[in-house]
Amino acid sequence: MTPVRYDAVETVARAVCHEEGSLLLLTDFDGTLCEFQTDPEQVALSPARRQLLASLVEHPRFDVGIVSGRPLGDIKSRVALDGAVYYAGLHGCEIEGPHNAATAPIDDAELPDLAEAATRLDVIAAAVEGAFVECKRQSVTLHLRATTTEDRRRAESRFHDDTRDLLARQRLRLQPGDCILELLAASSWTKGDAVIWIRRDVERRRATSVRLVYLGDDQTDEHAFAALGSDGVSVAVGPRPSGARYRLPDPPAVEHLLGRLVEDITTA
Repeated sequence: MTPVRYDAVETVARAVCHEEGSLLLLTDFDGTLCEFQTDPEQVALSPARRQLLASLVEHPRFDVGIVSGRPLGDIKSRVALDGAVYYAGLHGCEIEGPHNAATAPIDDAELPDLAEAATRLDVIAAAVEGAFVECKRQSVTLHLRATTTEDRRRAESRFHDDTRDLLARQRLRLQPGDCILELLAASSWTKGDAVIWIRRDVERRRATSVRLVYLGDDQTDEHAFAALGSDGVSVAVGPRPSGARYRLPDPPAVEHLLGRLVEDITTA
């Protein structure tokens, strides 16, 4: 197996700040800004990382946003930044900016399938210690981080068997993640849609073009990477296969990067 090669933080920082102009920094939360926890409720943004983000928010060259699979209210309360910050929850289905907001609609025909999916996943979770189901407005998620490796494989196999006919109806789509399996309404937005919406809003507000920077660790972040454009800076966090241009190993490296960006804009 070929070892994963990570980029130096300094290399990524130079790619972000190497030219003049406005920058839009967007980042995932779990696994990118914060280390994973067995219980998702225990994930918290460290004061040091919050302060670094706050410094970027306050700088006139930067706009900053958080793009997460968590519900909008949850991600806002966990990040808790003051100032002109963008928050996108539910993989981009709920977006709130400094002066604008958007909510992606759900086709009513998808709601019965989401309810049926929740019932089926509850049965799977009940048979596996450590598994649980999370129901959001546009998705149903089977969480498996707290299970054993053997139980996780068994649960994943049953998930695919028990949802095959649901997916065949094409009103739901499968979004696998890190120790999760998520069924989303087919009409729901992706993080790529959120990136496009936020970029347009920032450029409308600034009356100029901006260069995008996106950091993310999960399969769901690939949609965001694809939406950046040729001048964007995409940064995958962790060893998962990715189409990102750059790669950092973990949230502490992301903290280091944020620190370097703050240093670069302060001394520029």
